[in-house]
Amino acid sequence: MKFKSAFLIPLFLIGCSRETDSGLEDDGKDGSNLPVVDFPLLGEARPVDLIDMKLEFPESLKKLDGRQVSLVGFMAPFDSLEDMRRCQMVPSYVGCNFCSPPNLRQVVYVTQGNEDEPDSTYSFIEEPSYVTGTFRISLPGSTHEGQKQGFIYSIEKAVVTAHTGEGPKRAPGHGTPAGHEAGQGNASLSPLPFNDLVREVGKLLEVNPIPPIKVERKSAEVFAKVVREELDSIYPKETRDFRERAFKLFGVLPDKVDWLDALLGFEFAQRVATSDKSGARVLLLDSVPSDHPYVRLELVGAIADALIRQGLSAVPLNKKGPSVKNDDARRAREGLLLGTRNVVVRRYARALGISTSVPPPKEFVPLGDWMQDTNLLNRWYTLPAEVGPYFVDFQVGPTGPLGKLLLSQSPPRTTIEFFRPLWHRDPTLCKYEPIPSNFADDLTEATPVFTDVLGAGGMMPFLAVENSGHVVMTVSGEWAGDRWALWEFPDGTAGLLLESRWQDERSALEFFEVIPAHPFQWLFPHEDGSSAVRLLRASSADALNRLIPSAN
Repeated sequence: MKFKSAFLIPLFLIGCSRETDSGLEDDGKDGSNLPVVDFPLLGEARPVDLIDMKLEFPESLKKLDGRQVSLVGFMAPFDSLEDMRRCQMVPSYVGCNFCSPPNLRQVVYVTQGNEDEPDSTYSFIEEPSYVTGTFRISLPGSTHEGQKQGFIYSIEKAVVTAHTGEGPKRAPGHGTPAGHEAGQGNASLSPLPFNDLVREVGKLLEVNPIPPIKVERKSAEVFAKVVREELDSIYPKETRDFRERAFKLFGVLPDKVDWLDALLGFEFAQRVATSDKSGARVLLLDSVPSDHPYVRLELVGAIADALIRQGLSAVPLNKKGPSVKNDDARRAREGLLLGTRNVVVRRYARALGISTSVPPPKEFVPLGDWMQDTNLLNRWYTLPAEVGPYFVDFQVGPTGPLGKLLLSQSPPRTTIEFFRPLWHRDPTLCKYEPIPSNFADDLTEATPVFTDVLGAGGMMPFLAVENSGHVVMTVSGEWAGDRWALWEFPDGTAGLLLESRWQDERSALEFFEVIPAHPFQWLFPHEDGSSAVRLLRASSADALNRLIPSAN
């Protein structure tokens, strides 16, 4: 098992300061006197930086690094199906095709035996396993085998035997494999009155409905109309066309694809339930069975959305004027709300013993096509929902209260805070340099028709046009501010200026070197000592020449 950094959600490798005590030895031959490491304790590590892949470990866990411990888990192969000399311990049996795989905070790398007995082999244990050995956390400067293999936790020189007592405890963030224990798979759930479901979701979210929430079965046509109206309110026609043109110049949206059609395709690819703007109604497609696990979780998410929307009038999320006047700030606000919603769904799924990755019912037919060539825009669009739960986890942990989070007096202002939560906690760690909306007024006599902010979450799909996921994450992770401006000319052509700020000159130059190529692009010369980068793009050579300072 090796780490693979995804575009949006990197896996976590390392954490904070090291505190070890290797002096504790086993006082009992059976390991009964050893400190117990269980998966809930391992799950208490919180992500504090998705760019540098850092975790923050609780003191109760850090003090066990280097000590003899015991653990109960299920064995899973590492690099061999015949020899478990190197294996993994996980909280749930993983032989089912529909299992919900644990994240790396729920995996322990285990090595058995010594190097002086290379011919010894170790059998696979199907029952829960009891493990004793030296516990290691992958911390800065660690050189142990588990760290080299890309694991957060490991147990060295382990002794593994079949366990006959109580099974392993799962961390709050890890659900039961779908259908394995309960024999359910995609089978129907027990009927639950809608009002009871509303109450259950309200408890998880720690709020009560203001007006009663009603569920209404709607046809695909009505459902599509409601979703389209919601997107129209977020991206009104008068600005949507400008945004579409800009994103095509950025290379994130194909030239022949309509902005709204693409977003509708993303929504309709998996959505079967939604709430209206007031939060008083939840709409459910009339073609899907309400007792299917997938549909149940969609209903939970829609109810959570409704409850959040009902309470927005009392929630001070980004209500201080300028903070919501750009799209990056809006998406940061959205990330907090969607992150909270998705955590509610995960907690509900865990309590019910179902997987959040269960496929939709066979009755569900997507209303539109999800176009493969819109992958970069899909990454941009879904980012708040993808990274939001990590931020929520950072704020409250796997079981902490969610209600107070929505009442936060210091909500995130930028999407970079979702990738670097420590920057949200301590703003002195980063350089944030917002660019005023009139930044392009001196470039040319023509006035831009629209300006907005990409943010770190917008820089990522832009850079992903030509760069690897590693480059995208590391470069975007040094973002300090940006703004783009769009011009439209009488002949139908358009031009774009992107001005960005970075944490220092080095990070600015790194961005400068990986800017994707474009047939009509001009880069402003870099000034020594500057953390700013400016570039121009256009739909034609003539349009570009209208904006290049040297050509005017």
